[in-house]
Amino acid sequence: MGRTISRENDRQWIESRGGRDVTVTHHPVRPERVEFLNEPDDPETGPLTLKFYLGAGHEVGAHTHPEQTESITVNQGRIRATIDGDAHVLAVGDKRTVPPGTTHGYEVISDEEAILAVSMTPALKFKEFVVAEHALRVESYPATGLNLPYFAVVARRYGLMIAPPISGIRLTLMVHFLTLLGRLRGLKIPDEPLPRR
Repeated sequence: MGRTISRENDRQWIESRGGRDVTVTHHPVRPERVEFLNEPDDPETGPLTLKFYLGAGHEVGAHTHPEQTESITVNQGRIRATIDGDAHVLAVGDKRTVPPGTTHGYEVISDEEAILAVSMTPALKFKEFVVAEHALRVESYPATGLNLPYFAVVARRYGLMIAPPISGIRLTLMVHFLTLLGRLRGLKIPDEPLPRR
């Protein structure tokens, strides 16, 4: 049995709320926090529900979820959601559903933090992917908050839960190249268990 790889981000934990476990993760650089609220019995078919907190002015760039439907409801703030090239201003109570493989992104346009209620269907390994992608220390991320070689290493382990808006051979080659670069740099996914609070 190999040694445990330490978790470098101390802003990740599990807490008990109303008798259930909630996994909380803050990205070390990007103004994003995710709270995973309900996990399905069968992640291959059931939805994963979460809250996504985005700082004022923050932008989540264009991306896709190749195999998942993302449904969002705005609980606080206002965002500009660009879905398949069409921009929509969404305020509290507004909802949108993004089919698998559809390019989309979000920009917080309110002066306050935006809070989105999100479901990802099916859950697959989305939670594991996000927790791993957030797990490094601040210095491991560039100013953009996206360490692409490490992101590819995470995608190699859990599947490409979040993908750039390209597909086919270009996407495959990009992921292979970035994964190789990540391995050459010695990037490893921490496997130290999340602490309980």
